[in-house]
Amino acid sequence: MRTTHLVQLLLLAAIWGSSYALIKIAVAGISPLTLVAGRLVLGAALLLVTARMMGLRLPRERTQLLHLTVMAVTGNILPFLLIAWAEERVTSSLASILNATTPFFTLLLAVSVLRTERLTLGKVVGIVVGFTGVAILTGADLTNLGSASGQGVLALLASSACYGVGFAYARRYVRGEPLAISATQISIAAILLAPVALLFGDVASTNLTPANAAAWITLGLIPTGVAYILYYRLIAGIGATRTSYTTYIIPIVGVAWGWLLLDEALGLDALLGIAVIFLGLAIASGRPQPAAESAPAARARETQS
Repeated sequence: MRTTHLVQLLLLAAIWGSSYALIKIAVAGISPLTLVAGRLVLGAALLLVTARMMGLRLPRERTQLLHLTVMAVTGNILPFLLIAWAEERVTSSLASILNATTPFFTLLLAVSVLRTERLTLGKVVGIVVGFTGVAILTGADLTNLGSASGQGVLALLASSACYGVGFAYARRYVRGEPLAISATQISIAAILLAPVALLFGDVASTNLTPANAAAWITLGLIPTGVAYILYYRLIAGIGATRTSYTTYIIPIVGVAWGWLLLDEALGLDALLGIAVIFLGLAIASGRPQPAAESAPAARARETQS
């Protein structure tokens, strides 16, 4: 990995890691649906203005727009809603830690559906160890789905699965200039969700304070705007699986902000769970083994790249 890619990876992880504390602050007075829709509208506005200033042409080809619509749903709308809903029930620190399961879902999809990587013993062991860490971390919450915290944990795991789908799908199907791609994807997400939020988001009950308004605006401009430019640059430069390794760093940043801003603390069980999840990631993240391709398929892929 080049130094520039490493710097971008660290920056992306730092930005996304801060989003969990911002969400926790914002949902105190803003419904998840309203929060996410506003976040997407702000992010889309920033990206579209930037793309226009740079004279970029947004994707218009039907197939590419279809792929970006899939990305908007799986990589933005669903995980954003699930995380915001979950953070009404669990801490921002736990939310950021469970994001570390994303590479496991990315790997499972890449192996089983897209067939862009081979399944090895190390990957199997890593996945098993990683989800053992999740069980240690969440304890009884994972089995008591009738509780608010149990439902929050399940929603967070579902959000990680959505991100995993997004990473793997982007690797296979999404090509183009990072800013143009980001602006189009976030705009599609905003267009799809904004009308739903206006109808069902209980906008009238929104209780804005200086703190949650600032968190809401920051979420829209930085983790939803700037971060997605970095995201697609990294997908193009180092691939989807390695880009998903931002989840090594996101929990560290998320826990730090949760402690500093929200006075959230971690117990010994949580620390042990984190360590086991990271061990699983380390085991599973051996050098990617691409699946064999025919010569014509390989040439077609090179042409697309």
